Amino acid sequence: MENLTFNNLNSLRKTFLKKNSNKDHIILKGSNNILISAPHGVPQVRLGKCKAQEIGSLSTALYLHHQTNCFLIAKTQCNNDDANFDDESSYKNSIIDLIKRYNIKYILDFHGLASHRNCDINLGIHLGDNIKNNIRLFNKLNESLSNDCFKVSIDQPFMACSKTICSSMVKQFNDIWAIQIEINCGITNKKENFTLNYKLMQILKNWINSI
Repeated sequence: MENLTFNNLNSLRKTFLKKNSNKDHIILKGSNNILISAPHGVPQVRLGKCKAQEIGSLSTALYLHHQTNCFLIAKTQCNNDDANFDDESSYKNSIIDLIKRYNIKYILDFHGLASHRNCDINLGIHLGDNIKNNIRLFNKLNESLSNDCFKVSIDQPFMACSKTICSSMVKQFNDIWAIQIEINCGITNKKENFTLNYKLMQILKNWINSI
């Protein structure tokens, strides 16, 4: 991936989905205790309403998995569900199994933020509850993004509370550190903004490798 382009990043996502389209979700193993999650890379249904896939979230998750060798879990099929909203799901059950089996300590849950939102990145931490085990790690990410002129919002418009993957795992496992990272689709989904997107992915890659 040394010569990464918008087209081959998008091709990586499409190939991944095509290969795994017959499965609800897929898990790719890693070599550390960090889990990257992408529950909305395919359409989802919340309270009877169909919501569009967040393609940039899956592309980012796949790239970071390859660059950091983190564990990866990603939704690959819409089953009239929402893995980040429903009380129970096979997706969440798989995360629980990964935590227990591989001693996962960090969950980075990637999402796509609508392009009309007034920020580049929304970091959802549930008023600090989800990252209380390591505030310094959160501050490092926030500062790295802000120093590179990305407009960061904390817990607005989404705070990763209640039934979300981050909050539910933190409630169940006291030693889990979890953050919901929402990236503006205007950055991830537009070819003309790929340079900015690549810059963002390098910040995230370096931050993950520092954990």
